[in-house]
Amino acid sequence: MSVKRELSQLKNLIGIKKAIIIEGNIDDIYEFEGKYINIHEIIMNIFEEKKYSDKFIFDQNSGLKGKKISNLILTSADQGQGESAASEFDELFGGGSNDKPERKDELKLKKPIDFFAILNKNINREDERKIGFVADYTNFVFSDQGLDIDDRAVLTEFSKTLKESEFSIAKIDELTSCIIFLTKKINQLPPSLYLDNPEIIISTLPKPSREERKEFLSTIKSRIQVTDISTEFNNIVDATEGWTLKELSHFAKFSCNFETPITFTKMFNIYNYGEKTSPWEELSYEKMLTIKDYLASKVIGQDEAVEKVAKVIYKAYTGLTGITYSSKRSKPKGTLFFVGPTGTGKTELAKAITTFLFNDEANLIRFDMSEYGQDNADQKLIGAPPGYVGFEGGGQLTNSVKEKPFSVILFDEIEKASPKIFDKFLQILEDGRLTDNTGQTVSFSESFIIFTSNIGAADVNPNQSTEDVHNEFIKKVQEHFTNELNRPELLGRFGNNIVPFNFIKDLSLKSKIIRQKVKPIQIAIYEKYKAELHIDLNDQNLIAIMLKNADERRGGRDVLNSLETNLVDPLSEFIFENLQNIKPGTKILTSSGEGKINFSING
Repeated sequence: MSVKRELSQLKNLIGIKKAIIIEGNIDDIYEFEGKYINIHEIIMNIFEEKKYSDKFIFDQNSGLKGKKISNLILTSADQGQGESAASEFDELFGGGSNDKPERKDELKLKKPIDFFAILNKNINREDERKIGFVADYTNFVFSDQGLDIDDRAVLTEFSKTLKESEFSIAKIDELTSCIIFLTKKINQLPPSLYLDNPEIIISTLPKPSREERKEFLSTIKSRIQVTDISTEFNNIVDATEGWTLKELSHFAKFSCNFETPITFTKMFNIYNYGEKTSPWEELSYEKMLTIKDYLASKVIGQDEAVEKVAKVIYKAYTGLTGITYSSKRSKPKGTLFFVGPTGTGKTELAKAITTFLFNDEANLIRFDMSEYGQDNADQKLIGAPPGYVGFEGGGQLTNSVKEKPFSVILFDEIEKASPKIFDKFLQILEDGRLTDNTGQTVSFSESFIIFTSNIGAADVNPNQSTEDVHNEFIKKVQEHFTNELNRPELLGRFGNNIVPFNFIKDLSLKSKIIRQKVKPIQIAIYEKYKAELHIDLNDQNLIAIMLKNADERRGGRDVLNSLETNLVDPLSEFIFENLQNIKPGTKILTSSGEGKINFSING
């Protein structure tokens, strides 16, 4: 859908339909017959071209405005519809010539019903005058808490306006007077205003298409003060997907504030995020060389997953993410779908990716999708509609991305989410943006998206080869999205980025996890008591005790549960009982015996 096509259709239908509702991107500027003008100017130009006798604009605050208000029929029905408005105009403004206001181009109206009464008298008037009306801000005319008595009076008067004209074959080639309503969203008007009425048509003005943005950017190209405007022109067109033409003009104006021109990417980041340099640009080649070792040090036993993650991040680093799509700049930097048994490091790997990319785990935005299983859960992500509880608070996802545009977004246990939410995911992965409940477009182009799932974990045999386990998990994911959710198009957006995780069943891997997790316990003991916890991590008896309750189907998480039960719990009890004897420099020793860990103090 293009703006030009909608405006062309609008021009065709003015004078054919008695009422047109224009909704959507109504506050923008538009190319119309060689000029960039607003919607009011376009409508008035069309009225002029179609030789309308008079043109008026109404809104609740300003009342009715236009030249020759005196041409309107303003009397009540018993005064006669065809009378001249001159004496009635005097009466409305308070009598004789000395009492008239200086301006004769506006008429203050107390309530919307007063305007609709005037509309009724003039849309169907019997003389030859054809009058064009524009009602602006009509989303504020009706109550958002249900129709009250005034609203019903307005709707009744308007319905009468549309019905009280006689059909005449002789006049079928004549244009009719008409009213054009302007509103941001059609759902802000009562459906009874427009449903099932052949006299009304709805025209939706979209955001400008890529071609329309390109045409406008070509017009203002010389005004955009960036150093690489020529070489980056097509990327600028792509990067501004979802922007209005007004927003593009604001960006051009913004670029003129800098004494020294900078690159488009830097200007784009400052304009959108207040930062000149993106963390993605600050990633050095030397650091990228360490990515596999870094991630592998944080997540044990998932070398294949680490390899796949590294490849996706290489693609983001080299700028080739989405290279096969025309709108590549608007897509997220990367998308991964982690699937595998619980407790195998999926969330830990997401945290490690965040720290590697952005030097701070706080840049991980995590959503537990079990909290988004209700039918209206999508409203929690983007915000409740106007008039509903929570509207003012906005959406949890859109707010978070506005606050932290450079982030890893983790959707944990995606299979527990409401099916309605998948439409939002599709929009993020395809377009790289979401529109929140206030109409603001939120970009995900600087984000890295990760989904996690336990799909198939209860069905996949852990005793198969690693390759077979991986193939089984990928097959389970494909079946889930294709057969159960009936959303194969979302599966297509994941592409080859479904990343299976291994079962943690090898004793050496479990031992590595134990060794990795004992260190923070030792650090915590030292920081609190200045005491040293000595554990021989080469003592297989100690390792076996720390692992003795771990269920391999629950992965690394149950290894941690076992560590908690067999080391942390008895250790805390020992410290409590010997608190008087633990002083700075104290050594807490460990040994195995009778199937448990024994503690003693030395020093």
